[in-house]
Amino acid sequence: MGNFKMRGDNLYDKRSHKIAVIKGNNIYDDKSHKVVVIKGDNIYDNRSHKIAVVKGNYIYDSHSKKIGSISDVKKMIDGAMGGVTIAALWVAFIR
Repeated sequence: MGNFKMRGDNLYDKRSHKIAVIKGNNIYDDKSHKVVVIKGDNIYDNRSHKIAVVKGNYIYDSHSKKIGSISDVKKMIDGAMGGVTIAALWVAFIR
């Protein structure tokens, strides 16, 4: 059982505190500040700097160093579906 849960488009911690909200290609924190923008397989921060990329099942940082896999992320987040969006949540809020 993971320490985080997805309910709809919201990510919660194990105490049921909302951590993030997915709205289209953007991810916002609990205060409604934009944190991440997803463009294809690339993940950018709110200043348009590339922070990660998803290639197949693996997640790489901006320097092309492997930092994780989608299957490992899904084990940490109960109810996680999808690929790049879940990777973006992991990179921005969990990792």
